[in-house]
Amino acid sequence: MSKNVSDAPLRPSDIPVSQRVYEQIRESIISLEWKPGTKLSEKDVASEIGVSKTPVREAFIRLSEEGLIEIRPKSGSYVSEISFEKVYEGLMLRRAIEMAVAAEAANRRTTLDLVNLQQLVERQVEAASARDGVAFFELDRDFHQALANIAAMPSAIRLVHMVRGAVSRVQRLRISRGENRHMQVIEEHRAIVAAMESRDASAASAAMDAHLNCVEMFAKIIRSPEVQEHVTPKAS
Repeated sequence: MSKNVSDAPLRPSDIPVSQRVYEQIRESIISLEWKPGTKLSEKDVASEIGVSKTPVREAFIRLSEEGLIEIRPKSGSYVSEISFEKVYEGLMLRRAIEMAVAAEAANRRTTLDLVNLQQLVERQVEAASARDGVAFFELDRDFHQALANIAAMPSAIRLVHMVRGAVSRVQRLRISRGENRHMQVIEEHRAIVAAMESRDASAASAAMDAHLNCVEMFAKIIRSPEVQEHVTPKAS
């Protein structure tokens, strides 16, 4: 059977310019290529990417809503500093959303859903063994996206994407320090799948809670000397 056209992956040329510009700017911030506090010029960014200022301005507005860019009237736009308060808020909101997703996915899952989730976890094992951090985190994203699809809650991932910007930057800082918790993540994903296999919504929600309960770890990273230069004075 031929593959449905709607299931085919989007080529870069198929992605709207506004979305492509948004994703490119967001990645520059998340990856810390653009350091916290950096002043941004719509004109310079547009020239660098090779687009007009309009999609750049739209991206700046979207990213300001996510807390990654600070737009100061009469001053300009800046990459937001890393704030523990924003990281904490992002962690709490993501936990609440994804706990609900896991519970609903446990109620709705099919046998095929379980097989697909197990395959994603095994591919994460392979990525961890190969020390392929990029592939590992792409598979992590796919795992959580799959749960939202199973739960028939596609908006959940969009909401998580909006609130996790500050969290993602700290994750990159953790990785840059040579820290990872790949095997722990794999075991936590397995626990979520096991609860879903038993159709235990409460256990699936609790397993997701344990998986995303990283406040102390993130607080430790933010307080480390090499990260403090990027953190606002209010961070604690």
